[in-house]
Amino acid sequence: MKGVWTLVLLAVCAVMVVAFHAIKQEMNIHRIRKLIVLNSEEVKTMENEIMSSKLAMQKLSSQLAPLDEQKKQLIKSMEEQTRQKEISEQSLNTCQMQKSEFEQQKAEKDSAIHMLKTNQDAEIEKVQGDIQILQKQILERDTKICLYVDKTREEGRALCQDKMAASN
Repeated sequence: MKGVWTLVLLAVCAVMVVAFHAIKQEMNIHRIRKLIVLNSEEVKTMENEIMSSKLAMQKLSSQLAPLDEQKKQLIKSMEEQTRQKEISEQSLNTCQMQKSEFEQQKAEKDSAIHMLKTNQDAEIEKVQGDIQILQKQILERDTKICLYVDKTREEGRALCQDKMAASN
């Protein structure tokens, strides 16, 4: 009988060990199910956050598209203005060079005109001097002629009347 009791005791111990392991595994399963439920709730929360983040990113992306387009237009405008500025500067430099050339030509022409006027004035004075000399010579000649003209005649008096008054 002792053998039976030993076997019963061993069987009870084995059942208790098996029951203990079964209870332990049930508790582990229960704990893991709770963790799975919690994790799936966290996953749903994260998915919702990801979806809301995606929506926010799409919203921002849709807002950025016109801004990017505006940025491109501003860059094009700035490049165009830079090109126009360079063209204007080149045009200005060309105009300034032409202006300086024209001013130089004007100065040369003014100087030439001044020299011509000076030469012309000198020529005029010389010619006037020559005219006066010739007028004196003519007057002297007429005066000498009038000495030999017959003053009793009308023509002689008319011819020499001016000369006599001028010589006196």
